[in-house]
Amino acid sequence: MNKHERVQEKVGEIMGGKVLDLPEIRIFHEGKEQGRLEGRAEGEEERKQLEIENDSLRKELEQQKKQIPV
Repeated sequence: MNKHERVQEKVGEIMGGKVLDLPEIRIFHEGKEQGRLEGRAEGEEERKQLEIENDSLRKELEQQKKQIPV
């Protein structure tokens, strides 16, 4: 009986087809979601920087095109 109790504490009790939320699993999922949110924020920041760089390069290209005689 003691071994069975330990297994249920480790795996989580199954009641009515549901597994109880374990702290380790909950922490894992919370960390995973936090990582996704941080990744999105960093991606948006990087995208904005690239848009600024692209705009400046387009302007520079237009200026160089104007300098070339046709």
